[in-house]
Amino acid sequence: MAEVKKEVAIKQETGVVSWEEQLKHLAFATAESEKPAGNWVSFKSGVLTIGGSPMKGNKVEMIVLHSVFENQMYANKYDANNPQPPICYALGETDDELAPHADSAKPQATSCAVCPNNDWGSDPGGGRGKACKNTRRLGIIAAPDAKDAVSVAKAEVAMAKLPVTSVKNWATYANQVANALHLPPLAVITEMELSPDPKTQIQVNFRLVDKILDSGVLQALLKKRGDIHSIMYAPYDKPSETPALATDRKY
Repeated sequence: MAEVKKEVAIKQETGVVSWEEQLKHLAFATAESEKPAGNWVSFKSGVLTIGGSPMKGNKVEMIVLHSVFENQMYANKYDANNPQPPICYALGETDDELAPHADSAKPQATSCAVCPNNDWGSDPGGGRGKACKNTRRLGIIAAPDAKDAVSVAKAEVAMAKLPVTSVKNWATYANQVANALHLPPLAVITEMELSPDPKTQIQVNFRLVDKILDSGVLQALLKKRGDIHSIMYAPYDKPSETPALATDRKY
């Protein structure tokens, strides 16, 4: 009898594994077919827009749920008539962990730290810049959407890719909030403002508005941060071999 029970147990265990594998397969298929799009923040032509809507005064009060390091290497200069994704890109929580994404069409090195395209002066256009552009992805919600936990849960998330020349502004601001208030950007209301600049054309600047004190709202924001992980790390499509329809670049 003991042997029969053992055999039944093995069959049951095998059945569990089979169901788990099927669930994993379905989850992967769903993730691939239902990739989240979200609204985009645009800085094009010196006008701050979110989801296509211009922001009054070229500024907005927001909460930065998440920020991700991103490096992008493009094969050619941007062409509005045939926009293409980067041939190599990297995403990570810190600069140290950046390495070409598994879906990169043409990985340039084993890691960004050893990649010659990530060296100053490597820009093929000349000058002191890099061939690989170092930027940030920010996942944000509007400050009024954080009035309570329910509003946070329902809030629509917008994605921003900072211009390379404004990354330092964000890094400085986030560092100041962390050191002075011992808080992450998620726990404060931030004003993001787009302003003209004589050297770089535009600058995206950040200013502290207020701390968030409601514990229920803070918990909801932390949960929301976890919920948008797939958006923050969404991969690019593969570069196309044929011309694409003309479209505006969103970042």
